[in-house]
Amino acid sequence: MKILRKIILLDKPEIEESVLQLSPEMQEEFERKQIAKWKKLRVFAVGDEVTKVVAGEEVYVSPTHLQTAELITVDGEEKIMIGEMHISIVW
Repeated sequence: MKILRKIILLDKPEIEESVLQLSPEMQEEFERKQIAKWKKLRVFAVGDEVTKVVAGEEVYVSPTHLQTAELITVDGEEKIMIGEMHISIVW
């Protein structure tokens, strides 16, 4: 796998399962609240033009960007795909 441009793949944390059966709308709201708790996400891989972070570092991305990010599957695990410009903090 080769990632191009200023694209970054982040490891996707597990979302807690609700103990209640939720409607699709409530499930979406529940997931949004879970995403808002993600403060440090580990960089899985970076594109060939990324200069600000390297794989293995932890970063902060605004929940707004995370909610609209594309999810892709790599080796059976979901990853979050974002642009380098969406990273606000490198820990």
